[in-house]
Amino acid sequence: MQGQRIDVVSVKPYPVFLGARLEELGDYLTTRIGAGEHLLVITHPNVGDYYLDTLQKGLGSFMVNTLIVPQGEDEKSLDRLSDLTSEAIACGADRKTVVLALGGGVIGDLAGFFASVFMRGMRYVQIPTTLLAMVDSSIGGKVAVNHAAGKNLLGDFYPPLAVWTDFSTLETLPWEEMLNGLAETIKHAVIADEELLSFIEKHQEEIMARKPELYKELSSRSSAVKVRLVSEDETEQGKRMFLNYGHSFGHALEAEVAYQGITHGQGVSIGMVAAAHLAQERGLMSSGEVERLIKLLKGFGLPVTVRAKNPRVLTDLMGADKKNYKGQKVLVLPKGIGQGIVIRDANDEEILRAWDKVIE
Repeated sequence: MQGQRIDVVSVKPYPVFLGARLEELGDYLTTRIGAGEHLLVITHPNVGDYYLDTLQKGLGSFMVNTLIVPQGEDEKSLDRLSDLTSEAIACGADRKTVVLALGGGVIGDLAGFFASVFMRGMRYVQIPTTLLAMVDSSIGGKVAVNHAAGKNLLGDFYPPLAVWTDFSTLETLPWEEMLNGLAETIKHAVIADEELLSFIEKHQEEIMARKPELYKELSSRSSAVKVRLVSEDETEQGKRMFLNYGHSFGHALEAEVAYQGITHGQGVSIGMVAAAHLAQERGLMSSGEVERLIKLLKGFGLPVTVRAKNPRVLTDLMGADKKNYKGQKVLVLPKGIGQGIVIRDANDEEILRAWDKVIE
């Protein structure tokens, strides 16, 4: 197998394979779990149409069943979890079955959480097919479903057997989905790698032209940031929290529209700008650094403002954030470019002022 391997240090260490081929996963699984085991592929209809046949070319020595989940963030639900349980039992799944999560962040979160709770836990492999999943959600072992009160409120830290990334899946990805991943990559750069931010700025036109070789480097460098922070802090007690930069604000925007009408990348983009304004007010960022971030996001077509929103409602929605502690909103702010900081004394008035900066 050609490509790059990065190992995540955790209670259960696992490899992240970058530049692997879908049809070669079967050979890897044979070495890890042995031939003849039962595999349960969980995927979306469109992803399955594109890539299921290619994946299954290498799975001839296994028993394979496929479960199809409809598109949409709202599928990360307890209702869908119940449906998957019934379908898995009908397929004869047991604790030795291995789940293959073939898709983007929704599939990775849902299938991973299903694997963590079905019969008290089964093994699973993340097979990310979107840029967002490749650089962010497939790495770190965070799995979850949503609740009416907030995003990802029901979840676990449950490391996969491996992460298997085939960059060729990006070729069929709509630009809107690419932007979701680019927002997370820019987030990684702002809170942990200024050189990565400079790389993105320098190659912005080539990134927008979707040159494959550039995306391989971009994905590898962004994934390396995620792997490093996760390895240092698996259960999000310290530096891993930096990865939530932009998400406290962004998740509030997503929840306000019930995950319809605004993508994750759009929410994170606006959230990063709001948090940057708050950081500037606290003296953590200069106006030039804030403008640098805004210019880059706008250059890709990511939003930096949102129309007709009630800042008080959005601030209240931030109260359901998982990072909050004893009723206090906990936020991640950039400290210049290339560093992050966690603040535990954010008050509603300064949060409202940050919202005012991004609401038209």
